[in-house]
Amino acid sequence: MDYEHLKKAIKLLIEATKNLEYIVSEKSTIRANNQTVETAKETIRKAIAEISAAVNPPVTNHIPDEFLAKAESLGIPLNDIEVIVAISEHHPSQLAGILAEIENRAENIRRRREYFLIRLPEMPIEKLGSRLPIVKATDLNWPDKPISKEYREEIKAKYKIDRLIKKRLDSRTSIFAKIQAAEEHLGPSQPGENDSDFDEEIPF
Repeated sequence: MDYEHLKKAIKLLIEATKNLEYIVSEKSTIRANNQTVETAKETIRKAIAEISAAVNPPVTNHIPDEFLAKAESLGIPLNDIEVIVAISEHHPSQLAGILAEIENRAENIRRRREYFLIRLPEMPIEKLGSRLPIVKATDLNWPDKPISKEYREEIKAKYKIDRLIKKRLDSRTSIFAKIQAAEEHLGPSQPGENDSDFDEEIPF
């Protein structure tokens, strides 16, 4: 257990308690009370995140680096304990979903951190995988000049041709291996073993 996170949680809870005690003392206005309550709630949420981090240290090894970079570019604070705990507790596809949503609605979302924390748990879990590249009409045009080696490598990288070839060869090898294993399991067939039974079934 990480006691540093617990110490931070204790400080945050003390701070939230003082804010609430100030309200009870009736020294502030109703409007100020509402603001103080919201501040206390936010402080308590941070304290809960610190407690979660103390019990289960947040790990983001399962999150692709490009997702984290995308989150940072969209203004999601990755040094925020609530954010990092939330990311560690959710599936990469959920992170990808909320980042796409924020990017598409960037102009309408002012408090992106809060939006991120609220919407992330609501994102569906989907299967992640390489998507097929979009084929453009220009990709189908035959070049007038001989294709250079650099262009061929670019096309191979874009459509992952080497990976597809390897996958096909591996699949073919796998089929042959299964056939060979089945033959070894059944053993050599004995000639004439079922000839008598076969003859008895013939009605003429």
